[in-house]
Amino acid sequence: MPQRRGAPPLTDAGALDCADVYARGVPHDRFDRLRARTPVVWQDGRTAGRPGGWAVLRYADVHRALRRPELFSPLCDGVLHGPMIGDVPEGGRPPGDPRGAALIDMDPPARAMLGRIPRDRAADFAGDVVRDLPETLRNALAGGLYALLRHPGEYERLRAERSDEELVDSAVEEMLRWWTPVLQVWRTVQRDTVVGGVPLLAGERVTLWLVSANHDGEVFPDPGRFVPERFVRSARPHLCFGFGYRACIGARLARVHLRALLTALLEHPRTLRLAGEPVRLRSSARHGFERLPVRWDP
Repeated sequence: MPQRRGAPPLTDAGALDCADVYARGVPHDRFDRLRARTPVVWQDGRTAGRPGGWAVLRYADVHRALRRPELFSPLCDGVLHGPMIGDVPEGGRPPGDPRGAALIDMDPPARAMLGRIPRDRAADFAGDVVRDLPETLRNALAGGLYALLRHPGEYERLRAERSDEELVDSAVEEMLRWWTPVLQVWRTVQRDTVVGGVPLLAGERVTLWLVSANHDGEVFPDPGRFVPERFVRSARPHLCFGFGYRACIGARLARVHLRALLTALLEHPRTLRLAGEPVRLRSSARHGFERLPVRWDP
């Protein structure tokens, strides 16, 4: 990112909240360095234009905070900080209303969506194919597809082994872990505690970086690689939807839609490929695409 003349470069912690950084992709290298050195680090919030808070980066610490909502209470300030896949279009029920999920088809027309991609030219998967879905669900599907497009060998292996239901289920979980459509969620500390050796005071804000936890190499070996069978044997769940009774209400919805899309792709006689450079969202909270150009192989 271009810097103003004389401006110091962004620190690793400062870059985490900078939306411009994410237009080039999640800065996993910065997360890796911080998890190794300072897994709970202060962010002053200036690059995001909001109050400062503690960034929690390791899987174990994020998992602990998610399991204890009485100690780390969800923070709602009108901005999307959580995986609100149950949100609804304008004029419907308000975002986060659990009844909103009922408005989304739980038997998704994945094959019909793929039919929006012409046989002989490129289409924008984000803008054309899944345009009618709520944003976070749209980002989850686009990210799952991108996992296949970035790993064509695994795409072909899944096509060859698509009758293996356990493998397909695992691939869905791996898509969610590898992409993580909601990058972070906010919490407020309810009473003094210690996380990762750092004292936190009641009333302080913390950011639970789900994307960092889901790429913690101590829990998920070789985390940058899409490994479809990872969750066939793994007992450690990813944290894409949070954890416990405060987990995302849209988790089942996302899995149903993502599995339907994956099944439709694997059963299609042709293979999807990238048809140009994707354009990512400029956001440090939401992980998706402005544009994801794809086309069928001849």
